Amino acid sequence: MKRKVISILLSVAMVSTMFVGCGSDNTTKKDDTATEDTKTEDTKTEDTKTEDIATADSELPTITFTHGYYHDESEWAAAGEMRAIYQEFADAHKDEFNFVIKADESGAEGIYNTALNDLSAGEFYDIADFGGWDITPVASASDAILDLKPYLDEDADFKAGVGVCYDQNTTEDGKIYSVREQIEGVGFWYNAALFTQAGATTPDQWQTWDDFNTAVDALVAAGVTPFGLNAGWPTNIMLAAYMQGNDASRAWYEAGKTVESFDNDSFKNALSFIQKSALQKIDAANFGPGGDDDEAYRSDFFDGKTAMLFNGVWDAGGSVDCKAGAENIKPAVFPTEEAGKKAALLSGGCGYVVSSKLDEKQTEAAITFIKYMTSPEIASRIIEKGIGMAPSTAVDYDALAGKVTTDDGKLLVEACKLCQSADYQALGLGNTFGDAEGEIQSKYAGLKDDSKTVDDVVKDLNDFLAASE
Repeated sequence: MKRKVISILLSVAMVSTMFVGCGSDNTTKKDDTATEDTKTEDTKTEDTKTEDIATADSELPTITFTHGYYHDESEWAAAGEMRAIYQEFADAHKDEFNFVIKADESGAEGIYNTALNDLSAGEFYDIADFGGWDITPVASASDAILDLKPYLDEDADFKAGVGVCYDQNTTEDGKIYSVREQIEGVGFWYNAALFTQAGATTPDQWQTWDDFNTAVDALVAAGVTPFGLNAGWPTNIMLAAYMQGNDASRAWYEAGKTVESFDNDSFKNALSFIQKSALQKIDAANFGPGGDDDEAYRSDFFDGKTAMLFNGVWDAGGSVDCKAGAENIKPAVFPTEEAGKKAALLSGGCGYVVSSKLDEKQTEAAITFIKYMTSPEIASRIIEKGIGMAPSTAVDYDALAGKVTTDDGKLLVEACKLCQSADYQALGLGNTFGDAEGEIQSKYAGLKDDSKTVDDVVKDLNDFLAASE
């Protein structure tokens, strides 16, 4: 199967809603009207950046860090916070090395495309944040990037800081070319008031997926729409979560891009669940076409029209001033087939990548920076400031809960803690199945209207595999 480039565009857009009330536009746009006077230090022109580099202490080693947080703070506060974090590192180490910070206004996708072009000329960034765009297969094949695993293995704190990225990003030949300071943490959200209204057991009390089915039936019987879905993201979440139910399904799911056939009992059971226990429990008005612009499933939930929302921890911000009532919005993680055991989807993907051509002192500076970005202090700050979820297993969530003062901030902390403490943690569907993700989600509409059976879907997916060889 072809290896799919994993885009961070969706999660960047969703994370940007953290402290924005529901119903607002959750995309991030660049302000092209910004004047030179209003630009931040990181959004200076290339000529100015060259001057900054030229005035650096020439006696010290220099490395340039390229990132995609170019946005003005007025349009995305998280970008300003991330730049501040970077600058604090540079200032703290100014007597050891020159750490030059460069914001690329083309974002993570542009950083990725530039790297592809540079690799063909034998060049690569000193260190860059690829924000989910997976440059590692191409760059590692060119011997252009550094294996981080030796540094992780010799430092237990560093390894704890990268959390799930350690296992998820380990290649077949035992190397780790990238880790991140943020991950997609996905469980779901529920409206406790609607569950009470329907006399349904709330998700925090569920023991298995049977409890999910019982609660959904109670919601439907009471005239409450259980959730909204579409032919994309939220249904993908349900499918991936259900696949974490037992040892056999987890093992097959983890194989992902390497599976040779979709004719698997665990997968077919999951498709049957999606068809009968999800898609056919809602009417056509609550099933959208999918795509980045199809946000009805979110709006309906925060407007109090549906009881559950399958989305990530970043949607704590959707509770702000929402019609459903912020006090009713609660986070949850998924049940399994093992009583009391929980599952969450935690996806790291490609983030920091370091050139293998740096000298010893430059390499040491790059590793020092990544350790800083994955430290408990920065991980806690990322969560506290509402930027997103950190992969670190060293975060003290109880202490963090005491520091956060806003209701949505407290929800984010609680949601991150639930995901981090889940018994089973897996990559999302797209990260796991690559190109096949699009083929899988293209079958949801057929399952919804009964024009396709589970066996039909399996046949179509196997045909896709054969054509991809």
